[in-house]
Amino acid sequence: MSNKALIYIELDNNKAAKVSKEIISHALHNFRGFNVDGIVLGDKESINAALDDLRELNVQNLFIVQNELLNTKNTSLYAQILADFIFDNRPEILLIGATEDGRDIAPRLASKLNIGLTADCTDLQIDDAANLIATRPTYGGKLMASIASKTTPNFATVRSGAFKYSASLCKCTPNITYITPDITEFIDNPKIISIDYKQVSEDWTCSDVIVAGGLGLTTKENFDLIYKLAELLKAKPAASRAAVEQGWAPQDIQVGQTGNSVSPKLYIAFGISGAMQHTAGITNSDKIIAVNTDKDAPIMHSADFAIECDAVDVINSLIQKLSN
Repeated sequence: MSNKALIYIELDNNKAAKVSKEIISHALHNFRGFNVDGIVLGDKESINAALDDLRELNVQNLFIVQNELLNTKNTSLYAQILADFIFDNRPEILLIGATEDGRDIAPRLASKLNIGLTADCTDLQIDDAANLIATRPTYGGKLMASIASKTTPNFATVRSGAFKYSASLCKCTPNITYITPDITEFIDNPKIISIDYKQVSEDWTCSDVIVAGGLGLTTKENFDLIYKLAELLKAKPAASRAAVEQGWAPQDIQVGQTGNSVSPKLYIAFGISGAMQHTAGITNSDKIIAVNTDKDAPIMHSADFAIECDAVDVINSLIQKLSN
């Protein structure tokens, strides 16, 4: 009998969240000997709106937990419903996206199941004994730790962008099971009194083109040219950790193990050395162009095109040509 990997599918704007699709895609392509199943929670309206998208995920079994009281995100309630399901179904692997909601649910769920949790992972593999090997940054992103859990299910959260979503090798219609939980016993749990919605910035990590700057740009004034070039290229700006630590850029556009994982069609790195901490965040880029004066910089060896030149000179030349 095949082992089971269960992925919690988060809903986002009436579709499966990007990170959920990425995890499922990775599991389908890499978890040999495992059935890949999905579980989603919501009220009837949200489930029906997302159903066509959910059917396209190619999981073997899709468990839909539906109740009108699941129309808002109550993480205590979600964690208890998931815990009850896992106690009954006993998957060997449990995976959740490391979103705001996922990071809220996961530790509560681990506590209820009395299992370990490897958080914020950037890679997942299966060893010869069918155990999950979860890789995550440690020591401030200077090292990568590969962790094998001693508890079952092997439980991990996965960063958005850690994997690239790709179509499944085969198209299969999932076996759909609807579950109507009895949640009257949870009515007295903490109630949500009100919800304040804030405008969320667009997800720039999968933009077609990303232009990034690093410490090799030497000054904040030079780094600011990244924003101008990105605007001219209709691209998104990004920064290395070193540039962020210098105060040249905000942390929310940092790329790397301790920042964002990106998956553009083209990633252009200006003055970035490309240490492991950074390159781990750009492995899903289709093409990488690196501009650096140091021909031995790590990124120059991993890039598809390496230009040994002063990055500021190249940026200024590009801005001048594009402006004309």
